[in-house]
Amino acid sequence: MTEGGRVGAIRDASSEEVNFFGYGVYDGYKDHPDLGFPNPHITLDSGEVVWGCECWWGPEDKIKAGIGDRKINIVRPER
Repeated sequence: MTEGGRVGAIRDASSEEVNFFGYGVYDGYKDHPDLGFPNPHITLDSGEVVWGCECWWGPEDKIKAGIGDRKINIVRPER
């Protein structure tokens, strides 16, 4: 994944539903404030940040295809 690329971030999913953080931009690896080492940093379109260790993430088109026709529940990162 290239920095600046469009990504999607899923918190968790079942065969019927997806708990979805949203789409955004991959910012590269940044120092995670709690882990103390670099982790993928994603800035969501909402302006919120989600870390790679908090979700399943990947290129926007692949996430969309993976979600398919399941129900989407928008969730927010917990801080």
